[in-house]
Amino acid sequence: MRKSIDRIGRAAVYIFFGVYVIAALYLLFFMRISMWKYLTYSEYFRYNTNFIPFRTITEFAGLYRRNDKVYGDISLVNIWGNLAVFFPAGIFFPAIWKKQRRFCTFALTAAAVIIAVELLQFLTMRGSCDIDDFILNFCGAVIGFSLTRLKIVRKLTFVGSE
Repeated sequence: MRKSIDRIGRAAVYIFFGVYVIAALYLLFFMRISMWKYLTYSEYFRYNTNFIPFRTITEFAGLYRRNDKVYGDISLVNIWGNLAVFFPAGIFFPAIWKKQRRFCTFALTAAAVIIAVELLQFLTMRGSCDIDDFILNFCGAVIGFSLTRLKIVRKLTFVGSE
């Protein structure tokens, strides 16, 4: 009886992970229009890349604090959205792959996945290639990972694998 419950729990984790991956792909790529028709790569690079850490975060936080009517809410959504989009990865990666339960392994995997997303966004001209997106995405993933240390989260996600 216990094994069948464990199998159902594991199946649920995989199903929720699949739903998360589809939702993340939609949010990161398919929800956005490509700039192929409107900009050359050099123009796109000039307007949609940032390699200075905390520049975008500082700008967005400033717009929100000033109650900017146009960009204030968008900036808040951008900051929290970037934190939230990889938060589930911090829970799902260790739940599905045992090697991801070590922080160093998880951190390297999360960083590689986020860098791949940023590069794909640049190559497909969807979204921006921004170091601040990387920072916020990585922080969100680490927060999710840290929750896997809680007994209740371990019980719900590491079903049948401990």
